[in-house]
Amino acid sequence: MSQALVFSSQVYSIETIKKAAYRCSDVLSVDIIPRSDEIECILHFLSEPKEEEQVQRIVAAFRNEVLDQDLRSVIAKETEATRNAVLAFALS
Repeated sequence: MSQALVFSSQVYSIETIKKAAYRCSDVLSVDIIPRSDEIECILHFLSEPKEEEQVQRIVAAFRNEVLDQDLRSVIAKETEATRNAVLAFALS
C-alpha cells in the first residue's frame, strides 16, 4: 500500500523532506519526486496497515516530521552566528 503527498517547493526543501523520510524509515519508505513548483512524495508502508486510521496516523506523523525538520533548519540558520561565537570562545 502506498499514499501520495505533495509539498510546495516554495515552502519545503528536498533536504528537509529527505531528513523527515529518514526519521520515519522504521515505518515507511519514501519516493521523492521533484517537480517545478512542488515535491511529490510517495509513501510506501513497510508493513500493511490494518486500518485506515493507522494509515492516516502514519501520514500525519510524516507531515509533522517534515515541519519539524524545516523548523530545525530555520533555527540552525538563525542561531549560526551565536553558535560559532560560543565555539570560538570555547576553543580560544
